[in-house]
Amino acid sequence: MSLFICTTCLYPTSLGQGKQRCKCVPYKAYPGVDCPSGFHLCYLCAAVVVGGESRWSWEACESCLKFNRSLKTKYGVSLALGRHSIMNSIGVPIQATPEEQEKAVEQMMNFINETQSLSDWAQLQARTLFESVPSWQKMHYIPREQWEAKFYLSKVKATSRSVQCIKDYLRITDFEELLRS
Repeated sequence: MSLFICTTCLYPTSLGQGKQRCKCVPYKAYPGVDCPSGFHLCYLCAAVVVGGESRWSWEACESCLKFNRSLKTKYGVSLALGRHSIMNSIGVPIQATPEEQEKAVEQMMNFINETQSLSDWAQLQARTLFESVPSWQKMHYIPREQWEAKFYLSKVKATSRSVQCIKDYLRITDFEELLRS
């Protein structure tokens, strides 16, 4: 399926040739498909289309995911980049004390809020990237391949971009700040 980035909402669309619809088009459910319009730009760098039709999809590109995992290992902190709460070790145990369930529900609500915050962040990043290319300003759709080629970086530079995006999202200048909070 060919995807295009809609320059109005900055979400991928298949232009009616598949299930993927951008935010400008009303949502349509498909039986047996968890997330029919589940593709989007990376929640951190917005340089790559990620996600998929499954509830088990990741919300970030491989570079951002890899650095997020190393952040968890080194600092004990990571962003919730799995689409399903279980992918982020968040769940509400059925057979738990009321206190444990209350804490789990709070974690679930924090996950939902963080996911929305990351989605909003991605929109800001996507708008910044789009506006950095003057020749695209009059286009309604950018082919996915063209978008990703424009913002392609080598693995080392992509990792540096991921590091900076996570720092910017967390509003920190050094990851050591995570140990002090």
